[in-house]
Order: sequence, then C-alpha cells, then structure tokens
Amino acid sequence: MKNEKDLLKLYDECLDFWGLNRQLRMTIEECSELILALCHFRRGRKAALDNVIEELADAQLMISQITRYVGEDKVKNMMDIKSNYINSELNKAKGIKEKADGV
Repeated sequence: MKNEKDLLKLYDECLDFWGLNRQLRMTIEECSELILALCHFRRGRKAALDNVIEELADAQLMISQITRYVGEDKVKNMMDIKSNYINSELNKAKGIKEKADGV
C-alpha cells in the first residue's frame, strides 16, 4: 500500500473499527518495541538493524494513525516549532564546539 490516499483511508478505517483507546494502546506497545530494538542495536546484537527497521515501520504506522486523529496540521505546526528549536540548539552547539576546537 504505497499510495498516500490508501494509507489515509486505512488509518481512518483502523480508528473507526478498533477505536482510539485500542490504537493508543497499540502505539504505546509499538513504541516500546522500538525502544527495545534500539537498545539491542546499540549493543550490537545480531540482526538488530533489521529489527529496528521493522519496529520503526510498526511505530510509524501507529503514530500516523494518531496523527490523523489529532490533526495532521497541528502535528506539522508543532514539528516546525520543534525543528526550529533543534536547529537553533544545533547551531549553538556547533559554535561552542568550534570555539573549543579553536576553529
């Protein structure tokens, strides 16, 4: 299912059929599984990268459903705010590092 329109329809159908509470619970579960996969990847476990990829996909699908529920524009606006903050912090950190490195 590569078509954006089909994915949005799927998200709506999942929310309608299973309800918000169940999908919130599933989002929590998938995020927990992603955290565990990332921990295993950091420790260098065999096949950990494949597991990270799988759990990223699972978590993203659930996050996309919740995003659809709360409002994509609201989430996008908050992502703009957060990304601007991260950019500012990154630039500050780079400036501090460059001063420390004598650049």
